[in-house]
Amino acid sequence: MVNMTKRVTAYLIGMVVMACGIAMCINSNIGAPPGGVIAVAASHFVPLTIGQCAALFHVFCILTQILITRRPTVKHALQLPLAYVFGFLIDFFLELLVFEFPGIAYRVLFLLAGLLILSLGIRAIVGANILLIPPDGLARAIGTAFNWPMSKGKLAFDIAATAVGLLMTWILAGNPFLVVGVGTVICAIGTGPLIGVYTKLLPFLDLDRKEEG
Repeated sequence: MVNMTKRVTAYLIGMVVMACGIAMCINSNIGAPPGGVIAVAASHFVPLTIGQCAALFHVFCILTQILITRRPTVKHALQLPLAYVFGFLIDFFLELLVFEFPGIAYRVLFLLAGLLILSLGIRAIVGANILLIPPDGLARAIGTAFNWPMSKGKLAFDIAATAVGLLMTWILAGNPFLVVGVGTVICAIGTGPLIGVYTKLLPFLDLDRKEEG
């Protein structure tokens, strides 16, 4: 097995990269990524930052995982502090990566750049093979409960999260598309294929595979 220090380092770098990509997608202002829709929507109605809302949503995902699996584990406990670290990172990059865009084309390009970075972060986290981030852990738990592959569980989770975000902003602000937009669709469609591309082009991110080779 690969040295745990390498795994932890890869995981933490993946978290930073992923948070950067999420912040870029949000700051493009053409639609939050599916996994971030609820946090962005909630931040419009409560006195909390997007990162703080994201951390609370991650805690919700962890608790829901435990309810589904009916088996709390050490991994669930480890995800709790990481949820707040991830929320802090999102807020940091949201403040850092603020730009004035001269047109919609620039917003789309910025979102696409964010999507590339977001997908790379996810791939690094998966390759570290320690923990999934809580929303992806919940997606896996949903898939397991219904005997679905991870990809189908992830799709179900993304659709549900987006629908909840739409309902929140529709009911509370009268605008269902306050945080959901074309960027949400682009992220939903593009994340999986990009992770597949990174898997082929950057096999060193898979620490198990590297060790076996």
